[in-house]
Amino acid sequence: MQTLIRLLLSSLLVMQVVGLIQFSDHVQDHMVLQRYPQKSGVYGILNATSSSPPVVSATVAGEGDEYTVEAKVVGNQWIAYLKPTPDGGNYTITVTCKSGCIDGGNVISISDVTFGDVWYCGGQSNMALPLIHTISRNISLAAIQGGKYSNIRVHQMYGNMNPRTPWMTVLNATEQDRFFTFSSTCYYFGESLTDFLGTAAPPIGLIHTAWGGSTAEQWTSNKTSSQCKNVTQNSGSQVWFDQRIVPFANMTVKGFVWYQGENDMGELFGNSERSTGYACEVPSMIAEWRELFSQEPGTTEPNAPFGLVTLASSGSEGHLDMGAMYMAQMGSYGDLPNPAMPNTFLAHAYDIADPWGNGTCYKNKCCPPNDVGTKCHGCAGYCNSTAGTNFYMGGIHPRDKKPLGIRLAQACYGSVYGGDVAVRGPVISGCRVEGDKLTITFNSTLLGKDQVAVTDYQRHNNASSLQVLTNSSLFCMQTKDGCKNGTTNCRDNGDGKQVIIDGDSESLTTW
Repeated sequence: MQTLIRLLLSSLLVMQVVGLIQFSDHVQDHMVLQRYPQKSGVYGILNATSSSPPVVSATVAGEGDEYTVEAKVVGNQWIAYLKPTPDGGNYTITVTCKSGCIDGGNVISISDVTFGDVWYCGGQSNMALPLIHTISRNISLAAIQGGKYSNIRVHQMYGNMNPRTPWMTVLNATEQDRFFTFSSTCYYFGESLTDFLGTAAPPIGLIHTAWGGSTAEQWTSNKTSSQCKNVTQNSGSQVWFDQRIVPFANMTVKGFVWYQGENDMGELFGNSERSTGYACEVPSMIAEWRELFSQEPGTTEPNAPFGLVTLASSGSEGHLDMGAMYMAQMGSYGDLPNPAMPNTFLAHAYDIADPWGNGTCYKNKCCPPNDVGTKCHGCAGYCNSTAGTNFYMGGIHPRDKKPLGIRLAQACYGSVYGGDVAVRGPVISGCRVEGDKLTITFNSTLLGKDQVAVTDYQRHNNASSLQVLTNSSLFCMQTKDGCKNGTTNCRDNGDGKQVIIDGDSESLTTW
């Protein structure tokens, strides 16, 4: 019961106690509840009398069936767990305070409720990026208006990049000018998952809560973050855990999707085995979310699926060592799932930079009617692309989010729904240098039915996404401030030690 009290109190912070009995702010008409075999709950608050304990019941009616369950009541909080229900249907749920409540207004209901798979999407700006800033948005819009994706319903918390969206179908979202303001990564995941599942696709509920510029510490309790050494805590730590995780903890979900890390690029990447840095914090956060959502037996699975996106190449925030950050995002293992992060799936984004993510053109405001002098040479293609789909703060937010949604959905389809598809990208198993020839081998088991495609490479001023160290004495997992005066201040030499390296570990001649 103490758990029930804590979760309900936190989940109802956003509500105003003005009615006699109320649903939580996230329990609404048109919502999706998690389908069989899990049980789902509806919950809220009430104004109780002091004379007798409140008695609350919930009646579910629809699809030719009707039943009533008694709710658990603690103080002025209540929660009613419903019978596990197959996917689909159209249900009305009526909650009644039968006794112990202030007289009048003690019956409430929600309608057009269906059952399916509920996915929770969190993170920072590349999760939050609204669909209006993505290249494929009009293709999706036309498909929805043509009758596709009628199984998808969305719900969005207010954020610094997105308005609040109550539960609604995606068709209703297009009709109410809310579709283009919804999270692109979250939506394209749901759209692509529907495509993979085909006629077997259940109703899919997408909950989006991301906040641009947020850090992992803000999505994790201070107690959990403190178990990882070298993690920076401040007054903002835990804030989104309290306000954007806990309020949904009474809602049964199928799983989670997470896209975050840019604002932790300046922190220690660390190592999960040594319980240091970001590599420790992400697995700890996943474990905490799972524990929180599964405290009531029979609701969210204790080991619920968790999808993760690695950063796009434009997400460095000016810092070095993106490769080491990718390792940290995967708990120092370089692949998902792994012992530190079981039952997880992965979508790489390091090769899905914006096709016109030219920082110089963006910084110099090179598109008409602005000055297009010599500093804007070569920006014509960039300007043409922004005329159709404008950036949000430049190339750090790639506009081509549909391929990312496909990758997430394919990994999910294969690992969660049992689809016969590859669930990992190419995983390197070894490499060797012989003269001027580089031979790279891949793990054929993990590759499955996929094939590795090699394209022609033309070297430019920057290193490619694939880098091979040619001098092992210059290895540094994470530099502190780059190379100065011919030496590298190495923040982590791979053994968790800070050392000074004689040479430039970041030079293109080193890699």
